[in-house]
Amino acid sequence: MAWKERFKQFGVPGFILFLIISLFTFYLITNDAELLKDLHKNMSKFITADFFKYLENESPLLQALHFILLILIYGLFLMGFVNAVLIVRNVIMKKPPALLLRKIDDYDSYLDLEDKLGDILTAFDQQSSLRVIDEKVTIFMISNHAEIKRIFGLPERQIEFIWYFEGKDNDIELVHLKTPTDIECAAKLINSALDMPYVRVQESAVNSRMELRDSPIKQFITVRNYGNLKLGLAVFILKDNIFTNENLKEFTFYTSKMILIGTNNRFLRQFKRKKNAGN
Repeated sequence: MAWKERFKQFGVPGFILFLIISLFTFYLITNDAELLKDLHKNMSKFITADFFKYLENESPLLQALHFILLILIYGLFLMGFVNAVLIVRNVIMKKPPALLLRKIDDYDSYLDLEDKLGDILTAFDQQSSLRVIDEKVTIFMISNHAEIKRIFGLPERQIEFIWYFEGKDNDIELVHLKTPTDIECAAKLINSALDMPYVRVQESAVNSRMELRDSPIKQFITVRNYGNLKLGLAVFILKDNIFTNENLKEFTFYTSKMILIGTNNRFLRQFKRKKNAGN
């Protein structure tokens, strides 16, 4: 209905303004002096200033001015009260962004991941054995997976991961610690993401693609380095409607360092070794 659309458009403040105008119009057109006098007296009871009191010996014009000011004061008070209630309701009912309410433990997990990356780089500098370096890279991968599971609030069975890089003859090589449920669909999603000039690509409805309508993968998001592909991480979600503005913002914040990881050639070579060793 038209009046409902109007109400949605102007909201509560507009409705209050409409009441004020209606009362003012009623004051102008009514002939019931006793009704207006009683209304004026009752409205001025809660205001201590004598200026707004109804006085019999004042001129009708001054009485009208007092009454109009009373209407405006009550209207402003009501508008402020309603807005305050709406603000409190929004604070209570609306979930604040994850970036604002992230627990100290979550920051600690970020620092822990930085430490694990530092362990890998230290192992390179110390010329540790390939076995030791491989273990540290695996720990780093597992830690990344665990943190992304936390961000999206998913158990192991509902989320899968593939790291990828450019191999020989521009082929895309895949590295995974656990074989994905639908490796063909995963590869198609990665390839289509690489056709786009973005470091982050997401698909919220994978099954809407005709060729992927039967895939167990429901949502997909990936992040890689800028420029020519060095290293990327693809996340496959086996459940619908997981993405929210809050967890996508947190994912962006968390994966910001991954944009640069692939530029470290020693780190990248270790990923290629994992691929050649069968993960």
